[in-house]
Amino acid sequence: MTNIITKEEQDKLKAELSRLYNIDRPQVAKDLKEAISQGDLSENAAYSEAKERQSEIETKLREIENKLAMSEIVEEGSGSADTINIGVTFRVRDEESAQERTFSIVGPEVSNPLEGKISFDSPLGKEFLNKKKDDAVEVITPAGKRKYTVLEII
Repeated sequence: MTNIITKEEQDKLKAELSRLYNIDRPQVAKDLKEAISQGDLSENAAYSEAKERQSEIETKLREIENKLAMSEIVEEGSGSADTINIGVTFRVRDEESAQERTFSIVGPEVSNPLEGKISFDSPLGKEFLNKKKDDAVEVITPAGKRKYTVLEII
């Protein structure tokens, strides 16, 4: 199964891989060596904790490597300049409150709704994809049903 991710997400995943390989993994190896030097591993809490952390790191490494290997990078902002796509920033009006908001469609790894970065696979992101200026969008959110009008594609 292919995952769709943005270049920004790919960069974030690669940075996390680098941290795991170059910082976390060597640190846990050092912790294990120190714990082993204390003797009797059967009742050594430091050894047990280090082994558990090592397992978590190795699992995370494999997950990220697999995700990157199975991912297709989408070019942000590709497509028509007058259509909302991944990587596009746009301004909308919330019809309930008459407030204007600015959103960007991003991948799930970098989404942050508080910053206006909404994932393309979120309910809101799915509704905005392929919309144009003046299109109306209605979506069910945790806060209830929301209606938006696309004001501008930036």
